[in-house]
Amino acid sequence: MRRDRTRFLAAVMAAALAAAMTSAAQPDPEGPAAERAASAAAPTSLPQVARDGGGSLRVGGTVDAALLHPVTRPGLYGMSQPPAGSRYGIIAGQLIRYDPDSAQVLSIIRQVDRILD
Repeated sequence: MRRDRTRFLAAVMAAALAAAMTSAAQPDPEGPAAERAASAAAPTSLPQVARDGGGSLRVGGTVDAALLHPVTRPGLYGMSQPPAGSRYGIIAGQLIRYDPDSAQVLSIIRQVDRILD
């Protein structure tokens, strides 16, 4: 019984992986022009905000608190409570962990599509 379940799960996982790889490998039917148009139409309200001299979001850089959305419910993003002395926030479409006193970026966790809290 256990072997049958293991084989079934392996087959399901292999099929899901194959489907994901196939869809990722297929070109966008609308092509690169559609991607450029979509990026041009994207809102410009999410600037690159870390002030480390390079203008891009980097660990160790500082962020403008006025542009930072503090995360009040980390569970909505699949996160537990942040470690002591840090908080989670969203800036420029990135979920980050930052020091609330110095506004220094401690880690960049991942991109987020939208603010949930």
